[in-house]
Order: sequence, then structure tokens, then C-alpha cells
Amino acid sequence: MERIVNEMFDKVLKLCSLPFALLLLAGFSGCIDNPATTDDPNVYEAEFQLLWELFDSRYVGFRTHGTDWNALYEQFKPQAGSVSSREEMTALTMELLSRLQDRRIVLYDSAWSSEKPYSPPVFTNCSPEVLLEYLSPWGFQWMQEDIWGHCLAGADSVPYFVFLSWDGDMNVSLFDNILFQLQDRPAVILDIRLCQGGRQGTLVNVVRRFVDQPRVGFLTQRRLNAQIHDLTPPVAYDLIPRGWHYGGTVVVLAGGLDGASSEMFLSCMSSLPGVTIIGDTTMGSANWPSELWELPEGCHVTVPSQTFLLPDTTMIEGAGIPPDIAVEATEEDFTEGVDPVLEYAFQWLGAEPPRVRARR
Repeated sequence: MERIVNEMFDKVLKLCSLPFALLLLAGFSGCIDNPATTDDPNVYEAEFQLLWELFDSRYVGFRTHGTDWNALYEQFKPQAGSVSSREEMTALTMELLSRLQDRRIVLYDSAWSSEKPYSPPVFTNCSPEVLLEYLSPWGFQWMQEDIWGHCLAGADSVPYFVFLSWDGDMNVSLFDNILFQLQDRPAVILDIRLCQGGRQGTLVNVVRRFVDQPRVGFLTQRRLNAQIHDLTPPVAYDLIPRGWHYGGTVVVLAGGLDGASSEMFLSCMSSLPGVTIIGDTTMGSANWPSELWELPEGCHVTVPSQTFLLPDTTMIEGAGIPPDIAVEATEEDFTEGVDPVLEYAFQWLGAEPPRVRARR
């Protein structure tokens, strides 16, 4: 995983009995000053101090969720002094970081197995099996497996695109070629309900095929500095057209599984005329991207370093992006082979939805 390092800390962690506790970043020994003054510090207590100071100086989300990081230090520091194993330290770290209520924080062990301290369940308003039952009879094809596919769906041959990832390997040129041939179609549907991440460059290039003139796609904020938790003023990210653009009606299907990069995609699309978002409110996970930092004993942690907002300064983190038109979908619907969001989108366009045989 790519390590993003914007600046190095001025002080070096000086714990002679803990040589493993140095943070090694991009080939440099950048780390955090540890104020412990005892002659024989507990190794896990020192690791707790290091972790706390890392987030105290780098993490972007304290103001978003109103977290009192100093109070959490006072609460957890005594517990760190009694930790006696890696398993106990991991459990303490998970508990501490869960209080930030940030889905973008990930803890990795030395074998790169990952855990998220905060990951409440979300309802996915789309069933992949049911979706394909609707689309397969209309020649749906995965243009790149696990990334994206398309077809002309229903009796009215509505262009329907499904995105599973904004992967850096996505063939955006192929998407361009297909969309170019559909410019005379009055509407297209972009279904991102199952899209679970990817790269900013990829999603922006897809968005720009729908951009008619320069527009603000989203705003970003970072930490003002390492000493205070305040954020910089919002900075606009401008969307620039890529020559020709699709100018018809665009329906985007979204839901609770959409976070981070997919929410950035939705923020961009929502700034364009002729775009309607249908489905459910998104995840609310906009503290993205993150920095990857190395911890003792080969462990790593991601520290979100940027948050993004809607162009009107509405906060996305913790709130999500609501749809223009909310359509409820339930597990019972999917069990019966029904996708209410898909069917509503076709009906809203005045088109006949693809039909599937109800399950018994």
C-alpha cells in the first residue's frame, strides 16, 4: 500500500530499550516524541503514547465527531500501563480508536491482516444476484471483472452501467468509447450501489465525461497544523470538461454501501445539471484518503488526513449524502427477486423496467 507522507516530525522517539518502536516511513526514520520519563517504561505504555501522539498530530476528524482526544488519553493511559501482551495491546488500540467513529481507520497486524475499530453494519440496497437477473437477459457484460459492466436494458434499451470499483486499472477509454456511441440516448443509468472503493483519479475521469463546463465537484479540508485540531478553510476541487460530454438525463443509483470514493463520485455528479440520485443515503465516510503509518512489531495503522464536503460546504462524514429521491428496498424484496430501486429508476425515466420472474 502506498505510503503518503506530507511532512516528518521534528523530534525523534528516544526509547533505547524500544528500538522497534520507531516509525519507519518511506525509508526515513520519522516518528513521534515520547514524553515518558520513567527509567524502565512499559513497552506497551510507550506504544500507547506513540499512537496517541500520532493521531493527535495527524488525524483530521476530531472536530467532525466532537471527540475529546485529551479526555480519552486520561481514560486509556492507565489501562495501557497494565497491558502485558500484543493481543491485549491490540484490543486496547481497537477500543481507543473506535471512539473516533471513523470507518476509514484500519489496523493491520504484522501479517497484514486488517481490522476496523469502527465498522457498524450497513444495509446494502442491492442484491448482486437479483441485479443480474434483471440485466443478464439484456446482454449485460462485465467489461472488466469486478470493476464495471453495461448493457442496454429493458424494452426501451436504456443504457445501464454497473460500477463495482473505481479501480486504478479501470479502462476509462473503453468507457468513453461506449458512452460516446450513446450520446443520442435520452438517458443513462449509473448504478454504484455495490461500488466499494478505488482511486480518485479514476472516478474523476468518469465524472468528467458528464461535465459541461468547469464546476466545483467537492471541497477538501486538512489539519491546520500538528498542534491544534482545527482544519484549514475548504479548498475547491474543480471539475474540468474532457472535450465532448454526455448531455442527457443521468440517473445514479446509490445506497448505504457507498463510502469514501463513491461519495466523492456522488458529490461530483450532484453538482451537474440533469443528474438525479435515487436510492438511499450513503455511508458517511468522507475522511479520505489516509496516511499509512508503521507501528511497533510490524503493525500498521491508517490515519485519515483529509476530509471532503459537498460543494455547498455540507459535511459528508458521519452524515452521508441523501438521495434526491429515496426508494426503500428490503431483504424481503431481494428474497422475492425484486429490486425496487432499479424498477423505480426506469419508471421515473418513463421507460419499461426489465422484468424478472418472482421467486417462490
